[in-house]
Amino acid sequence: MKAVMSRYSILLIFPVLDALLNIINYSYHFFLARGLTSQDYGLLNAYLALLGLLLIIGSAVQWIVTRNLGQQIATDYRYIERVILLVAMGLSSVLFILIPYILPLSRINLFLLAVTVFFHILVSFRRGVLQANERFYALTLSYYVEAIVKVGVTWIFLEQLDITLALIGILIGMILTYGLSIWQTHFPETAGDKQFHGLFQLIHVQIVMTLFFSVDSLLVTLFFPSLVGDYSVSLRFSQLVLFVCLSIFQVLLPRLSRAAETDSFLSFERTVFRLLLAALGIITIVYYLVIPSVVPIFFGQGYDEAGYFVRYMIFTYIGIIIVQYEAMLQFILRNNRYLRWYWSLLFVFLVALFLFRQSMEVWLLAQAVVLLGGSLLLRFRFHSERRQQFKEES
Repeated sequence: MKAVMSRYSILLIFPVLDALLNIINYSYHFFLARGLTSQDYGLLNAYLALLGLLLIIGSAVQWIVTRNLGQQIATDYRYIERVILLVAMGLSSVLFILIPYILPLSRINLFLLAVTVFFHILVSFRRGVLQANERFYALTLSYYVEAIVKVGVTWIFLEQLDITLALIGILIGMILTYGLSIWQTHFPETAGDKQFHGLFQLIHVQIVMTLFFSVDSLLVTLFFPSLVGDYSVSLRFSQLVLFVCLSIFQVLLPRLSRAAETDSFLSFERTVFRLLLAALGIITIVYYLVIPSVVPIFFGQGYDEAGYFVRYMIFTYIGIIIVQYEAMLQFILRNNRYLRWYWSLLFVFLVALFLFRQSMEVWLLAQAVVLLGGSLLLRFRFHSERRQQFKEES
């Protein structure tokens, strides 16, 4: 009974720990904003955006290891490690050479990004083992070491802080996390074919997923420059829901992966989806009624519009969360045909962003309609395809 309670308590505890982790990451930006000039802080965000895209490689590796171990797919992980590191270093080298001619980024800082990506890939193989074995407290510790170290380094050197020191803090956190991961678990056992089992497709879809919740942050500066501050504050609240749900998906991934090999997968998945919808419904009510009055408490009266925007933005992020969930299901089932639907949805999303910008309310409503409608379409296609597959197997 104690073991059962421990297994299911993590479904509640892990998201809370993840939310606290995001608070630590937000404090990192608070120190950066204090220690850097506004121009340097804006330039650092360009480095961080580039780093975020490169870290997708390691995140995809972690999910691949988790799914393959959960489904007992024999995989030559050492071969995958060598190839992925070569690809990542090749890509970093291209960026190292070309980016300074396009953007005002220095090569020493780009080199720091490349080394950070290198260690993140090494860490991700071992994080995948922790996740597959549902050692979520150990996995959480790994994330906390990474975040706390970079915040600590930034705080210590706050008076002398520059862009390079900020990136060095991230690198030190990643190196120490790698050392911790070696102590926590072994590298995944290597056996089987030299196949990537959808790794590059997963990287592909994660890039598309990242664009869903990042492209509006760029376009708002073009369409509504006077409201950028309020919009950014709204994002802080709305994206917190997304990050917490993604942490729940990390808990669900190994369990859904194992269930995918059984006849009860559809009924189990349907129960999971209903619970997800119930939770999202409660969150929507809280965000619509409570959060607007909370925003001024944290950010002051100068961000009154932010609370108003949250009421629209939460529907957009509910759509993104469901779209992310559907992507996880297709990944578990090793179905790569769904990628074209995500590109189609992204295209419609971009068209809506450019067409419906008569006001901020209209702009946010258009985003919500596209993503909620797209999530419903993806859900319908998932069940129709599974029913068709079940008929063919029968």
